[in-house]
Amino acid sequence: MAIRVRWFGQAFFSLTDETGKRLVIDPFDQTFFDYPLPQGLTADAVLVTHEHADHNNVGLIAGAPHVLRAAQGVGDHDLGFCTVRGIPAFHDDAKGKQRGSNTVYRIELGGLAFVHLGDLGHLLSAGQATALQPVDVLFAPLGGHFTLDPAKLDALVESLAPHVVVGMHFATRYTPKLPIVSAAEVARGRANVRQLGASEFEVDRSQLPAATEFWMPGEP
Repeated sequence: MAIRVRWFGQAFFSLTDETGKRLVIDPFDQTFFDYPLPQGLTADAVLVTHEHADHNNVGLIAGAPHVLRAAQGVGDHDLGFCTVRGIPAFHDDAKGKQRGSNTVYRIELGGLAFVHLGDLGHLLSAGQATALQPVDVLFAPLGGHFTLDPAKLDALVESLAPHVVVGMHFATRYTPKLPIVSAAEVARGRANVRQLGASEFEVDRSQLPAATEFWMPGEP
């Protein structure tokens, strides 16, 4: 079953299955950047990794979605059309003393396993990595400063061994005030990078690469 993925900017994604069921992750407001807010976006469920304004604008999403917010999302949840596992983590490498906690989500939808790291600020422990595996698609912050140092990205990816890493939380023309790096900087020197050129794309198990690839979505 193909899953339709849409990136709205920063860490905000929607995942839609072939029946039209939709999961939204980390909807933002415009406190910190200039990404346009989608109008009339509906969802069956919303996940929030942590309670910062660029990740928790649940009121933006229309309808009556099931909402899992931050620490409330820790544990296993059956949402009917998908299952979700929330793993407690931190927004920094000082056990949350600088920026607080962050819930990492593993989502099983349409026969695929997605992991959304939110604003993860540290490498995962062996136990955390095991609880999240196997991983087909990993949504990973690339920009650094507020999240994991980009120099540690390869170690993080190696610990989870996904088929695809989808970049997020990196610098674009919509983030002029944020001290984060661009996807181009992270991709420089890598041979396994695919520039998608669009903010919407499909993921199908039959088309997953055997070796890990980095997929860079185009700007919304």
